[in-house]
Amino acid sequence: MPGRGVRADDRAAPVSAPTATAHSEALGNKIKVQKIIVDELSNLKKNRKVYRQQQNSNIFFLEDRTNMLSESKNTLDELRKEYQALENSETTKIKTQSP
Repeated sequence: MPGRGVRADDRAAPVSAPTATAHSEALGNKIKVQKIIVDELSNLKKNRKVYRQQQNSNIFFLEDRTNMLSESKNTLDELRKEYQALENSETTKIKTQSP
């Protein structure tokens, strides 16, 4: 028997997009994790083996430590730039909204 009245999807409140603050916190967490990865790779002995996990899999491949370190540093730099751009846009919004 079909339901009468308001459908379930009509009652659902619109889902709001994540706020800039939540995005900023998520980026901050990613930066912290990436810093730890860079520190760990930097402190490894030269003869230590490093493995990279294939995306969406439990398979690991042997990787060059120096390549992994440089990729991790590049990723950290990109995350920092994105975070800084987000912070700058937030301060610009606040300044323009102030009387």
